Amino acid sequence: MSNIAVLNNVDHADIKISVSDTNSTSDNVNRCQIYASEITELQKEFPILIYRGEETESLQLHAILGLEKNENLFLSASGWTTRYVPALLARGPFSIGYSKNDNGEPTDPKICLDMDDARVNSNEGEAVFMPMGGESQYLQYVKKALQTIETGAQYNHTLFTLIDELDLLEPVSIQIKLSNVEQVNLNNYYTINQQKLSALEGDQLAKLNQYGILSSLFFILSSMGNFQRLIELKNAKSAVL
Repeated sequence: MSNIAVLNNVDHADIKISVSDTNSTSDNVNRCQIYASEITELQKEFPILIYRGEETESLQLHAILGLEKNENLFLSASGWTTRYVPALLARGPFSIGYSKNDNGEPTDPKICLDMDDARVNSNEGEAVFMPMGGESQYLQYVKKALQTIETGAQYNHTLFTLIDELDLLEPVSIQIKLSNVEQVNLNNYYTINQQKLSALEGDQLAKLNQYGILSSLFFILSSMGNFQRLIELKNAKSAVL
């Protein structure tokens, strides 16, 4: 169960967040939903694939973090080893909550905190507020992640609409053989058809560029090279075990 409270600098003046808690179930995942607006940073670190749900058929962008369940190969004893963390994980125990107006419509967004999250404490970690009540750099970092999430759904919808319109989606079969003879298969994933993307005409390319999608498609393709880094991390982990 969650214990959600609206964040304020009076009741939560001494709250800290343990960002190096590698036992957090929230960060120990082998994939994470991401947003098109963060692809520029994510493609430097992670393989990015497009996932189609078996039941809903809906599309999602995923950053691949590990090669087995509950495995994040980008976590160390001191926290994340990457320069950028996907927004859904970077937000930590924070979320956005809304009040409702007389018509039942959401309004007046507020930052909320799950007080029962294991990372929330008053002894160690990143302070949420400064001694005089101002926002800490960590809270500003969290707010940026929350903003990415809030605007991300519409951005992803635009990306998937254009991909579908131009028939650019291509199923991809990921089969990885590790040094210990173990084989990993990633199913229900897609990527961008590079041949079709390269063959687009001027007006089609202009439309993708107009919506800020063109570079994201090339970044999705180039991110596939990060699977080699993932394999190296997995092999190194297996060698230690």
